[in-house]
Amino acid sequence: MAISPPTPHETEETSRFLQAMWQFNRALGQELQPLLQDAHDTDPRSFMLLKTIESGLTYPKVIAQELKLPPTLLSRYLDDLSKRGLLERHIDEQDSRRTRLSLTPAGEALLQATQCTVHTHVARRLARLRPEQLRALNDALHALNSGEEQA
Repeated sequence: MAISPPTPHETEETSRFLQAMWQFNRALGQELQPLLQDAHDTDPRSFMLLKTIESGLTYPKVIAQELKLPPTLLSRYLDDLSKRGLLERHIDEQDSRRTRLSLTPAGEALLQATQCTVHTHVARRLARLRPEQLRALNDALHALNSGEEQA
């Protein structure tokens, strides 16, 4: 099936979307990095990893897929969290070739404190949207991240 080239309008809207996503991600990261460092001696990356493990994704391979991280990079991040006493590695009881991750009490405490800071900060930005806009934005982003190609 041949894909037709985008129209000028589609090209313009795609460019606007890419620029807006880039600017939003950069601005949010630049705001959260020092905020989390100063308040909790951590960073957004650690927050997302701890949050992902807390959500029930406890196998490194699954986490790498979910967060779109190369396994070698994820391994370094997990080593850092382990050295900081925030997570533990366990041999999977069902398959001794697999490693399962869990948060330590210190990891859980850091996650809760960091989550409060992140949610408070991000909520201020999201408050600029009406509730129906926020729902539509969340629905759209989930659709874009679903990985399913629309014909």
